[in-house]
Amino acid sequence: MYYDLDSVEEFSEELGFSVNRLSADALNIEIFEGVTLEFLNLQDTKESLVGFYGTPWHCHDKLALMTGKTTYVELDELDIIQSIKSGVILVVERYLSGNLNDRWMAHKDERMDFQYIEPGEELRIRRLA
Repeated sequence: MYYDLDSVEEFSEELGFSVNRLSADALNIEIFEGVTLEFLNLQDTKESLVGFYGTPWHCHDKLALMTGKTTYVELDELDIIQSIKSGVILVVERYLSGNLNDRWMAHKDERMDFQYIEPGEELRIRRLA
């Protein structure tokens, strides 16, 4: 499934995000200052990918987010942008010893498990709206 990057670009601009179209198959959206969400259509594998620039977390095709212990929602590319803007999707940042290690999306209703947090680890949760 390829993302409709033309629609993502137009919708993101309508919502007030700063958008950078890198190519026909790549689009960057600045969610927060210094936090860029990337949408890519991968021609060689016929897949699509969304993730944050400079961090390893990513998702292919639709994004599935936990909303409870056994429940989840699936979001397409336009749902992702709308949900970030409305504050339904949170941006979680993981720092180890003060350095950014990863960044991912979580649903505002997800119950986070802190059982395995490591010494020196810090989680920062950011939300629009």
